[in-house]
Amino acid sequence: MTKKLFAAVGLAACCLAATGAPAHAQTNDTPGTLLVHIDAAGVIKDASAKVYIEGGRVPGGSIGSPADETITFDADYFLNPNISVDIYAGLPPRAVVRGAGTLSGAGTLATANYGPAVLAGEYHVTGLGAFHPYVAAGVNYTLFLNIHHEALYDVKIPDAFGAAFKAGMDYDISPAWSAHVYVMHIFLGTRVSASAVPGGAVPAVAKAVINPTIIGAGLGYRF
Repeated sequence: MTKKLFAAVGLAACCLAATGAPAHAQTNDTPGTLLVHIDAAGVIKDASAKVYIEGGRVPGGSIGSPADETITFDADYFLNPNISVDIYAGLPPRAVVRGAGTLSGAGTLATANYGPAVLAGEYHVTGLGAFHPYVAAGVNYTLFLNIHHEALYDVKIPDAFGAAFKAGMDYDISPAWSAHVYVMHIFLGTRVSASAVPGGAVPAVAKAVINPTIIGAGLGYRF
């Protein structure tokens, strides 16, 4: 699905460029400019955990979670040509949490939707013509929704805060439209509680580290 989304983004950019807008138009983001992006994104998670059952550490037990695909949105409000405030969110993808290490035989432990939301400050490099690279740092708050147990029972995943860092670039297609790419890394951990059997008689806890890296490409529009 991600490949199809990236292909659609590329086709849209080519169509916009074909409208006759100058390919290397210089756009200055003056104070009050609002730049909105929509991107197709892949989420790669560097997941691991320390797992405890009835208070005892499971030797070699951990978790893993395969990559996900989603659509992300963000809005930049420019305070001046170099500094903006960015609000970032996306459609919550569904994560599959599997046992890893000595717990790999357990298969899928649980599934859940997760939705990171980031408030960040961005620094934009100017003076490069149609190219507008930027870096950002901010605070992430991730919600975990629609949690379903599989091999575990009574799974609870609390929402969590984490630091977020982002680097990206806009390339002006016209004074209003741009092509956009970015990479974001979020330092994210949470404490998952569950039971190994129905009824909660055998409590299980995972001190989980998720640390997703989000890679996206899409289009931007200035208001």
